[in-house]
Amino acid sequence: NRVGEDMIYSLVSASDVNSNDHSFIDHNDDDDDQELAVSLGAHEEEEMKVYESYIVGMLSNLGQLPLQRIHTMLKTFVSGSEHTYDKTPNQLSVFLQQLCKEEKLEVGPDGMYKLLKKGAK
Repeated sequence: NRVGEDMIYSLVSASDVNSNDHSFIDHNDDDDDQELAVSLGAHEEEEMKVYESYIVGMLSNLGQLPLQRIHTMLKTFVSGSEHTYDKTPNQLSVFLQQLCKEEKLEVGPDGMYKLLKKGAK
């Protein structure tokens, strides 16, 4: 804990933030919970943008890939930087489906993901 101008700062890990124990949050200010959720959301959104750039690069170079290969490649390549890849295949599947809805990717009946060709609908 560090004290600074009427505020006490505590270092918490991501596992603390994700747990149901919110004892580390100062409940005197109702905005804290909302601000914490916004900052976590912004961080996760930033991470997903990084993953998206890796996925687009993979599909640009390799054509089409199945979910498991994308997952394995992300685990291999997204490391050593400020971002790490710690998602499950199921979480990746949800993210890839979101990219399909945003018309950035498409998935075939064989489960192969590929970049959506611009102008092709």
